Amino acid sequence: MFLDGPPWVVAATFGTVLEAEFAAATLQEAGIPARVHGAHVGIWGAGYQGPSMYGVRVVVPRLRLDEAKTLLGDFFGDGDETQA
Repeated sequence: MFLDGPPWVVAATFGTVLEAEFAAATLQEAGIPARVHGAHVGIWGAGYQGPSMYGVRVVVPRLRLDEAKTLLGDFFGDGDETQA
């Protein structure tokens, strides 16, 4: 999947690109590397922020997964918005 750096794993999945970008920015602000990965870039282009029927994933380095899930869980509440 990703060839550079440490192995990346899915920390959360969102229904819209905007939510995923917001979550990734939250993680990055906390010092956790995060990327948004999904079908939206290939279908709609890099500026698209709407819903994706495939879901939009936020990925983080494997070693930071627990920390990322805790932060996203705290931020988004009971976790209904995020799924691993």
